Amino acid sequence: MAHMAGVSDEMAQMPGFRRGVALANNHRGATLENSEYLASKENVQPVELENLKRVFKWLDTKKDDRLCVQELSEALVKLGHKTARDQIELWIWEVDDDLDQMVGWEEFLTMYQRCISDQTGNEPRNLFNLVQFLMYDKDFHGRISVEQTLQIIYVRHGRSNLDEEIKEIFGDQQKGSDGQELKITFSQFLARANARLSKMRWQKKEVTKVAISTRRK
Repeated sequence: MAHMAGVSDEMAQMPGFRRGVALANNHRGATLENSEYLASKENVQPVELENLKRVFKWLDTKKDDRLCVQELSEALVKLGHKTARDQIELWIWEVDDDLDQMVGWEEFLTMYQRCISDQTGNEPRNLFNLVQFLMYDKDFHGRISVEQTLQIIYVRHGRSNLDEEIKEIFGDQQKGSDGQELKITFSQFLARANARLSKMRWQKKEVTKVAISTRRK
């Protein structure tokens, strides 16, 4: 049987591959295409691992070491970001390597490693964005401030990129009209994260166009 353009035999046989869906819209296909950038897993620092475990434990309300649609849905409602069931099912499917319709700890950790090492925008980031926000929100109050993000951002990006990363999350204004430190919700955080992802993907396309044009000369 002939495959779609850009789909290798390996992709077509991969568990969970959505046959008939263009590669650009097939998240498992995108992950495979991106594998050359993720050959060596990004090292997760101790402070990140500690916070990942804390977030997984908070999300895992059933205490069965797996995250299901219901648990993620309840977490999103608590954050004031009610999300349709079919969307949450997609979030899980994107990282569900064993296809049990749940997210285990190893899948949770691998998802984080893939996303922090991805410079292309190919990796699906729906669940990652939720997890990243909760890593910052240490008391699970539903809002984050610059101060709450500093430790993880510093460990991940270093001092030289600290200000840039904070600006990406909070924008130019990091204090409210009352002079107090600005706090943002998950919905606000997500809007900025998605805008950043779109920019990353656009830049990748532009670089690809230049590379193709150069080869043709």
